[in-house]
Amino acid sequence: MKNVALKNLLPHIIAIVLFAIVAVLFSKPTIEGKVLQQSDVIHWRGMAQDLIQYKDTHGHYPLWNNNLFGGMPAYQIILTAANPVSIVYAHPLFMLFLPKPIGYFFLLCISFYFLSQVVKTNYWIGIAGSIGYAYASFSAIIVAAGHDTQMLALGYVPALVGAIWLIYEKKYWWGTALTALFSGLLIAQNHLQIAYYFIIIAAFMTIGFIIQWIKAKDYKHLVKALILTFIAGAIGASCNLVTLATTNDYSKATMRNGTLNLDTAANATSTRKTAGLPIDYAFNWSYGKAESFTLLIPDVYGGASSGELNGDSHIAKMLQQKGVPDDQAAQFAESMPSYWGNQPFTSGPVYLGAVLCLLFIFGIVYLKTPHKWWLLILTVVALLMSWGKNFMFFNEFLFNHLPLYNKFRVPTMTLVIPQFTFPFVAILVLQQLFFDTKDKAFAIFALKKTLIITGAFFVLAILLYFSFDYAAPADANLKSYFTQLTQGNTTEANSIYNALIEDRRSLFGADLLRSIIFVVLAAASIFFYLKNKLKVTYAIAAIVILIAADNISIDRRYFSEKNFQDEESIDDAYFKPSAADQQILKDTSYYRVLNLTQDVFNDALTSYHFHSVGGYHPAKLSIVEDLLNFQLRKQPMNRQVLNMLNTKYIIVNNPATNKPEVQLNPEALGPCWFVKTVQFVNGPAAVMKALNNFTPKDTAIVDAAQQSLVTYTNTTDTAASIQLVKNDNDIIHYVSNSSSNGFAVFSEIYYNRGWKAYIDGKEVPIIQTDYVLRGLSIPAGKHEILFEFKPASYYDSTKIAIGASALVWILIIAAIVHSFRLINSKPE
Repeated sequence: MKNVALKNLLPHIIAIVLFAIVAVLFSKPTIEGKVLQQSDVIHWRGMAQDLIQYKDTHGHYPLWNNNLFGGMPAYQIILTAANPVSIVYAHPLFMLFLPKPIGYFFLLCISFYFLSQVVKTNYWIGIAGSIGYAYASFSAIIVAAGHDTQMLALGYVPALVGAIWLIYEKKYWWGTALTALFSGLLIAQNHLQIAYYFIIIAAFMTIGFIIQWIKAKDYKHLVKALILTFIAGAIGASCNLVTLATTNDYSKATMRNGTLNLDTAANATSTRKTAGLPIDYAFNWSYGKAESFTLLIPDVYGGASSGELNGDSHIAKMLQQKGVPDDQAAQFAESMPSYWGNQPFTSGPVYLGAVLCLLFIFGIVYLKTPHKWWLLILTVVALLMSWGKNFMFFNEFLFNHLPLYNKFRVPTMTLVIPQFTFPFVAILVLQQLFFDTKDKAFAIFALKKTLIITGAFFVLAILLYFSFDYAAPADANLKSYFTQLTQGNTTEANSIYNALIEDRRSLFGADLLRSIIFVVLAAASIFFYLKNKLKVTYAIAAIVILIAADNISIDRRYFSEKNFQDEESIDDAYFKPSAADQQILKDTSYYRVLNLTQDVFNDALTSYHFHSVGGYHPAKLSIVEDLLNFQLRKQPMNRQVLNMLNTKYIIVNNPATNKPEVQLNPEALGPCWFVKTVQFVNGPAAVMKALNNFTPKDTAIVDAAQQSLVTYTNTTDTAASIQLVKNDNDIIHYVSNSSSNGFAVFSEIYYNRGWKAYIDGKEVPIIQTDYVLRGLSIPAGKHEILFEFKPASYYDSTKIAIGASALVWILIIAAIVHSFRLINSKPE
C-alpha cells in the first residue's frame, strides 16, 4: 500500500490550523473563560430548567415540561434518545472539539472547505470561500443572539452539498456514505427551516445535473445517482427519526397548524384558519426590495435596530453641545434605532461581502461551467422569497402551494441561500481564473463587463442615497418620545430627530464608500494578475485577505467582546431569585405563577423557577395560543381562567418601590377538583366563548362532540375529594374519594398525542375540558388515578433511529475499505 505523502496532506492541515486560529481570535474571550450573553440561550435555560432538574433526579430528561404555558411537550427544548451508535458522536470532531462559539465558526469553515475540495479548487481558494461563508454577517448575528441550532445547521449545508456532488460525479461509495452522515448531522441540529432551505438548494443543483446528464444521454447514471441520493438521505433522516417523528406529531397540535377563529358563528364547528401559520404572522420579517443592497453595502438601512451609533454620532454631538455629559450622550445614541427599514426590528443586516459580490457577478459573466445557471436562478429565487410581503403575489403563491413552506416564518432567513451561493460561485470562478485561464484577454473583457455591472449597482445605490428620506415607519412614536423628553419643546425634539436622520444617512454613505474601496482593491488584484503585474500567489493571497478583512470587520459590529460576560454575572443578572421569587419558593406545593413584571407570554425567565402560566416558545400549542388570544391577552385578564390554571401567585411591580412584589390568589383552584355539573356546547369556538362567563369551580365546559365520553355529568357528593399525590412530569398520581359518581377537572394542559389516563390500572378516556384542561369521569369510591405520558411518536421511532445510525457507520467503513482496495489495485 502506498503511503499518503505528507505534501498531499499539508495543504489541508494548513487550512484546518488557519480556520482554528481565525475562529479563536474572533472569539477570543471564550478562551479567557467568558461566555456569550445570548438572549435566546438565556431564555432557553429558562425553558429547560425544569427538564434539567428532572434529569438531576432521574438520570434522564422527561418528555413533558411543566414550566411553560402550564405544560407542553419538551421535544423542541431538550430531546435525547438512547442510541449507542448515534452519528452525533461525530459532531464534536467536525468542530475540532473546540468550545462554542469557536467551534461553530470552525465548523462552517471546514464544511465549506470540504465542498471546495470536492469541486477540485486550490486549497487557498477553498480557504477564501470558507472564510467568506463562515463570516458572513448573518453568522455573527445569529451566534450573538443565541440561535445556536441555526448556526450549526448552516455548518453542515456545504458538506452535504459536497457529499451529494460526489454521488453526482460517480464517486458512489464515499458520496453515499457521506450523504447519509451529513444529512443526519444536519437534521440532528434540529433547525428544520435551514434543512428545508438545504432541500431547495439540493433541488436546484439536482435539476442542473439532470439537464447535463440528459444532454450526455447518461441515463443509467441519472437513475443510479438519484436512487443513491434518496436512499442516503433517507438513512440520514432515519437517524433522527425520534426528533422528526415527535416534531411532526407535535406540529399537528401547535399554532403552526392553525388557531381558533372566533369570527365564525358561535356554534361553528370549522374553526381553523389554515393548515399553517397565518400569512401576516409568517411574513412579518420580510426584507425590503431596496434593503437587498445590504448584501453589498451593509448599512443601507442603518444596520441594527440599536447599538450602531456611538459618541461620534451626530445625535451624540448635538446632545453634548446642549450640555449632556459625553458618556450619557453616547449611551443615548447607542440606544437609538438607526435601522429604518420595514422589519419590526433587526439585530443587523445580511452582508455577504463586497468582494464576494464582485466575484459572484464575475462568475456569472466569466464562468464556463453550466453550474453557474442553476446557482444564479437559485440566488434570484431566494432573494424574491426573502422579500416576503414586499413581493406578495409570488410569495403568497409559494406560501399556499410549496409543500410545508407555510410552517415557517421570517422570509429574511432565505438569505442563507445567497450566503452559500456567493462564495460557491466565487471559488469556482477563482479556480478557473487562476488555474484554468488560457485566454487572459477574454478574462480582462469579462472583468470589465463585471465592473460595469457592479458599477451600475453602485450608481443605483448612490441615487438611493440621495433620494431616501431615512424615515422609519415607527418614527412617529419616536418623535413623540423626543417631544416628551424635551418637555414639549418641538423645536428641540425635531433637532434630535434630524440628527438621527443625519446619522442614518452617514451610516449608508460611509458603507457605500467602504464597499467601493473593497471592490476596487479586489478588481485591481485580478486585473494586475491578468496583466502579468502580479504573481498568482500574491493575487490569491490578496483575495483571501480582502475577503477576510471585508467580512470580519463588519462582523465586529455585531459580535465583539461586549457580547461576552462572566458566567456568574449572567446567572446573577437573569436567574438569581428576587425577594419576590424567594417568598414564593417557600411554598413547596403544586401551583402556577403569573409574572406581570415581564412580557408574560414572551418570557421564559419566570419558568426557570416556577410552573409559569406564561413562557416563551416559537411553536406553542394551538389551544394555548387560543386561550392567550381570547382570555389572557385581553385586559383585564379573565380571572376565572387564571383560577382554573391554578394560578396561586401573581408577581406585580410595586410602583412605590419599583420592585416586584407577590400577590396571593386565594381563588386558585389547585391541581384538581370535582365540579357540580358539565355543560356541553357545540364546537371549539363555543367552548371558548363559554369561558367568558363561567365558574370553573362548579362547572366544566365540554364540546358536545365528546359528550359520549363523559360518563358522569355531575357530582352530588359535596364531601367528595381528589388530591394530587405527585406530579413527576411524565407521570402524575392522584387519589379520589367520593360516595357518588362525578366529573373531575385536572389543571393540566390537554394534549391527546401521548397522555394516557388510568383509574385503578384501567385506561379511561381523557376529555378536553374548559378548552385547555383535562377531565375524567370518576366512579364512586376510593381510586388511584394515574396520568402517564408515553407518546408513540417517541417510542416507536427509537429502534429505527438506532438501526439507521448503525447503517451509516457501516457505509463509512465500506467506503474506507473500497478506497484501500482501489489504492492497492493500482500499480506501483
